[in-house]
Amino acid sequence: MAHSGVHGNNLTYPLLLKACANLASIQHGTMLHGHVLKLGFQADTFVQTALLDMYSKCSHVSSAPSSVHSLVLKCGCDVEDSIENLLITMYAKCGRLTSARRIFDLIIEKSMLTWTSMIAGYVHSGHPVEALDLFRRMVKTGIRPNGATLATVLSACADLGSLSTGEEIEEYIFLNGLESDQQIQTSLIHMYSKCGSIMKAREVFERVRDKDLTVWTSMINSYAIHGMGDEAISLFHKMTTAERIMPDAIVYTGVLLACSHSGLVEDGLKYFKSMQKDFGIAPTVEHCTCLIDLLGRVGQLDLAFDAIQGMPLEVQAQAWGPLLSACRIHGNVELGELVTDRLLDINPESSGSYVLMANLYTSLGKWKEAHMMRNLIDGKGLVKERGWSQVEVSHSYHAFAAGNQPQ
Repeated sequence: MAHSGVHGNNLTYPLLLKACANLASIQHGTMLHGHVLKLGFQADTFVQTALLDMYSKCSHVSSAPSSVHSLVLKCGCDVEDSIENLLITMYAKCGRLTSARRIFDLIIEKSMLTWTSMIAGYVHSGHPVEALDLFRRMVKTGIRPNGATLATVLSACADLGSLSTGEEIEEYIFLNGLESDQQIQTSLIHMYSKCGSIMKAREVFERVRDKDLTVWTSMINSYAIHGMGDEAISLFHKMTTAERIMPDAIVYTGVLLACSHSGLVEDGLKYFKSMQKDFGIAPTVEHCTCLIDLLGRVGQLDLAFDAIQGMPLEVQAQAWGPLLSACRIHGNVELGELVTDRLLDINPESSGSYVLMANLYTSLGKWKEAHMMRNLIDGKGLVKERGWSQVEVSHSYHAFAAGNQPQ
């Protein structure tokens, strides 16, 4: 049709874009987007909706927000407070913090929800320092945060591992009479646990009067990450028997993690079976990786290998990694090579698999083989994410990446 000189209209392009979406063809979709712009159909609602659907189905979500935002501007909804907040959230969740902050800064009369949306955007995008800075700005304006705001800020403290800042936030919570908010209490337990103060986490847990499943789960997870498997299991048993609270998949993840970190193989296997048999909870990727990690830590490598073989392919992709780490710990080169092959079949661009195998060879003095694996990384142009650490000095945070030179 195009070669015959006939141009499409606002009905033609949605159909063509739908075809691109069904084929997941981003190349043809962007070409059609160019035609839409050239012919002036970009303001048509049907065309805009089709573009959004095409970019989403083609996993090109970074372009979708600008489809959506254009529609908002066209219908004149951008001045609505809830729409502005949703736009901030949308851009932040799509990794476009600059666009989110631009909208935030343009809002003259910022509501508590507006501040919370931007703070949450920073936290969920891995920018806790910026989130805390914005929270301090919000407090200075006189706007009183609610439970959701403070829970988000406490999550930022947890990500930073900043106990002093977390304690400041808790003091603010008490001064404003919000200490009985259960969402805040749950976040406090999580924050103190991540900041290394398990006793403070336990104190907060004991203060909660009517504990729901989320509160119990938060404390069980706290024990799990601190390697206190017996305490986690005891609390889980109290929750399900004395309190008669029905467990879900999330709390079972915490229980299995506790068993893994404490080497409680028998308990781990028991709970992995009971969650399916007694509560009808189907194992998730997290449950399966916890099980493999548990078996790997105690050297049950063959059993772990057989367990992975029986898992769905999408779960196997996540489970081979913990087994390869266990092969390095226990010095099992033969199985490690087999696991590496499986990993690279699934994700040939993963530098982590090469690095783990190289470390395994190095730990056993197989320098030639280790050098060969590292050459493969360089030859394929793969980049390993650098490890980094962070310290807090007088409320300032300093990050140090592997390979940094002293000044």
